[in-house]
Amino acid sequence: MSRKKFFIGAKDSLPIILGYLPIGITLGVTAREVGLLFSDMFSMSFIVFAGSSQFIGVDMIGAGASFITIIATTFFVNFRHFMMSSAYAPYFSGKKTIPLALVSFGITDESFAIGINKAKSDSEVFGISYLLGLESFAWFSWLLSTCLGLMLGSLIPSYETLGLDFALCAMFIGLIAAMIKSKSQLIVCILSGIISLFLYQLGLKNFNVIIAAVSVSCIAVGVKYANK
Repeated sequence: MSRKKFFIGAKDSLPIILGYLPIGITLGVTAREVGLLFSDMFSMSFIVFAGSSQFIGVDMIGAGASFITIIATTFFVNFRHFMMSSAYAPYFSGKKTIPLALVSFGITDESFAIGINKAKSDSEVFGISYLLGLESFAWFSWLLSTCLGLMLGSLIPSYETLGLDFALCAMFIGLIAAMIKSKSQLIVCILSGIISLFLYQLGLKNFNVIIAAVSVSCIAVGVKYANK
């Protein structure tokens, strides 16, 4: 493993860490409210490491959902990770299983956004060592912040008043802004946002983002090939 590439990945994880701290604390506060213990929160963040499914899981535990229902729901919520792994696959042909398993465990929306951008912009640095640095520091910050939120939950009267409920959106906006390299990419982002808001106002609150993203991506690909 290349130590230099590992620490470059660790440095690139800083935006993720800054975003994970408030989100993780929010999850910890929520977990405390539904009666989870420190050991529960630690184990969940240590093994699962998936913010969206953990939020859903905590809510379902609080609602008394069955074990099978929680597993099935979180499986489908995280199914997008298969597509992220598929995007990485061409870069790791012939690599050993154990390093790939560690990398696959650490894939999140945020680390993938930075990782795939690095793969396209700096292929010399991108690789298993880079991703291990990026993902391990992100994972540790998530573990720390969720446990911290549970321990300090009684001292935080309302995370909405601190703006913590917007932390996830703010982090994704920052990641997307860093990836925009051309006018066409900027237009795609703006158009996706407009369509998503329009669909949200129509009542498609659970599908507005995915419909907007897929439709605008298809339009962008069509325009690109039409101009060739």
